[in-house]
Amino acid sequence: MQELYEGIDLTPEQSEWIVRGLLDLAAVDGIHEAERALISDFHAGEGGAESLEALAAKGFDAQAAAAVFQNGGARVVEAFVVSCYLLIYADGQHSDAERARVAEYGVALGLDHGALEELHVKARLYVLQSLAHLLWNRDTVKEIGASMGLTEDHINRALEK
Repeated sequence: MQELYEGIDLTPEQSEWIVRGLLDLAAVDGIHEAERALISDFHAGEGGAESLEALAAKGFDAQAAAAVFQNGGARVVEAFVVSCYLLIYADGQHSDAERARVAEYGVALGLDHGALEELHVKARLYVLQSLAHLLWNRDTVKEIGASMGLTEDHINRALEK
């Protein structure tokens, strides 16, 4: 996930709000070990010193986060939302409640349904490209992509990379 933030100079405040948002999202259906690991890796990579528990206790306010993210520009907003979508796939299940929470974040960030769907596709392509590097069977990768709701064109582009 760290590569989503390449070329973006996050402030410590932006990094903290990203972690708090991811923790809030993960808590929607109970934090899974894989979700915690993903959040922990990002937090450590950004030099976070506070414990995840302390950050979770601060809570997450999407409106306040939006103001902080907007200062970093569209790339910070995009990276946060894509990270949210990646997080909901981390435990192998993506629930309606998780998708609804990401939609709430999107509203606070000023994103319409089309923009959110575009970022959701970007996240699914990221997952599929990661799997394509691990799996030699292209048919399996295509089946996984289709099960994620990706179009054949999206899947083929993911396999080309």
